[in-house]
Amino acid sequence: MLPLVRIALVLTILLVSSAGFAQNTLDLVFTTYERAEDPDFAGPPDTVRVTIREFAQTKVDSLKADPDLNYAQPPTIAETLWDRFLQWLNRIFEVIFEKSTATDLGRFLIYTGLLIAIIIIILTLLRVNAFQLFYSGADTPQAYQVFHENIHEMNFDLLIQQATDKKEYRLATRLVFLYALKLLSDKQLIEFLPGKTNHDYVEALQAGEIRTGLNELSFYFDYAWYGNFSISETQFEKIKHTFTQWRGKMV
Repeated sequence: MLPLVRIALVLTILLVSSAGFAQNTLDLVFTTYERAEDPDFAGPPDTVRVTIREFAQTKVDSLKADPDLNYAQPPTIAETLWDRFLQWLNRIFEVIFEKSTATDLGRFLIYTGLLIAIIIIILTLLRVNAFQLFYSGADTPQAYQVFHENIHEMNFDLLIQQATDKKEYRLATRLVFLYALKLLSDKQLIEFLPGKTNHDYVEALQAGEIRTGLNELSFYFDYAWYGNFSISETQFEKIKHTFTQWRGKMV
C-alpha cells in the first residue's frame, strides 16, 4: 500500500510542475507576440552616453575661403574654329619640342633654329639685307661705283634731281656726299683719289665746322650705302638741308 502512495505522490508533483512550466511558456509566447505587433515598441532602452561634437566655425570658414578647395567648374563656352586651330597648333608644337629635346641632335637643331630666328629678327629691325652681306647680285647693278667716278665731270645738281624724282634716295644721298668731296677738291682742301675712303677725306681736314659737317654727311653715306638702309623722303630732306648749310660755311 505504501509504494502506491509514493507513486501517486510523485505523479501528482510531476503534473503540477508540468502545468506551471507550460503556463510560463505560454505567457512568454503571448508576450513576445504582443510586443511584435505593438508599433510603439522600440526594443530595450539604450543606456549608451553620446557626446555631441561640432566643427569649429573658424576652421570651417578658413576652408571655405581656400581657393584650392573651390572645385566649381567655369561655365562652358563654345569654342570657335580659331580656338580649335590654336589648340591643334599647340599640340603639334608640344609633340615636336617633346621629341626634339629628347636627343642631343634635337636640342642642337632647336637651339640653332632659335639663334637663326633671333639673327633674322635683328637684321629685319635694322633693315639690313642679309643676302647682300654675302652676295652682290649682278641683276641689280648700281649706277655708280664707290669713288670710281670722275667727280669733276659730273653734273651733281642734275643727277641728284633725277635720283630724287625717281625716289632713289639712297643714291641721292651718295651723290650728295660725292658733291661735297668735289667742292672740297675744287677748293684744294682734299686730294680726291679713287683709292681713298670717306673717312680718309674726313681725317684730311683740319678740325672745324667743315670737318664736322663732312663727318655728318659721311655718316649718312655709310648708313645708306654701306649699311644698305632705305632712306625716306623726309630723311633725305634732312640730309639735303645739312649739305646746304655745310656748303654755305665754305664760302
